[in-house]
Amino acid sequence: MKIGIFGRGRLGSAIAAAAGADLAWAIGRDGAAGATPDVVVDAGAAEAVESHVAWCVRRRVPLVIGVTGWRLPDLEARVDGRIGVVIAPNFSLTVALATRVAAVFARFAALEPRFDPWVAEKHRPTKRDAPSGTARLVAETMLAACPRKTSWRLADGAGAFGPHELSVGVLRAGSGAGELSFGLDAPEETLEVRHAARGPEAYASGALAACRWVLGRTGVFTMDDVARSVLDPIFAAEPSR
Repeated sequence: MKIGIFGRGRLGSAIAAAAGADLAWAIGRDGAAGATPDVVVDAGAAEAVESHVAWCVRRRVPLVIGVTGWRLPDLEARVDGRIGVVIAPNFSLTVALATRVAAVFARFAALEPRFDPWVAEKHRPTKRDAPSGTARLVAETMLAACPRKTSWRLADGAGAFGPHELSVGVLRAGSGAGELSFGLDAPEETLEVRHAARGPEAYASGALAACRWVLGRTGVFTMDDVARSVLDPIFAAEPSR
């Protein structure tokens, strides 16, 4: 499997290092792609995603998108069953697990209204989008599972939150690769999950797993689809007695 990478920032460089001999090329904003690889990872800028999708569709090369802050509402129509595309605001398989746990938390909150679900994230100041794509994914996952919450809003101090809003906190400081937490808060108790990446290498193995998984598939998928073979048996398992 030969891998091409759009993007030579922190994430792209970590994936390139992990790919080793499987790396076909890795280019920055002004670089030119080399020979057509077996799969492409987009770890570049949000404004370049559209052109990278077009490049891969023309060459019938599957694409794994690890960029956040972009929007292509007609992505499925552009792909039109010609290639496989994995959309992954976060490549970590552990974050895929945490996202499923967030859905469980939210379903519990739907049954126990005294618990308020919440989401918070921290990244370095240079991160372009706020909240991050991962925080948005977790927030939307919790909203879908907790009908009494219908929208999310940044915890920016601009007025009190309404009963149907999910609070999302954002902090931009330091130099870490990123932290995400979510939880439930009630007057008498709290429950919280926290994920902290110690560097972009935390996402490289998941990116390579997505590259292997998407080969031979067509359509648009998520990181949860990639992780399904690992996560489904865990969540389907009967508790020991």
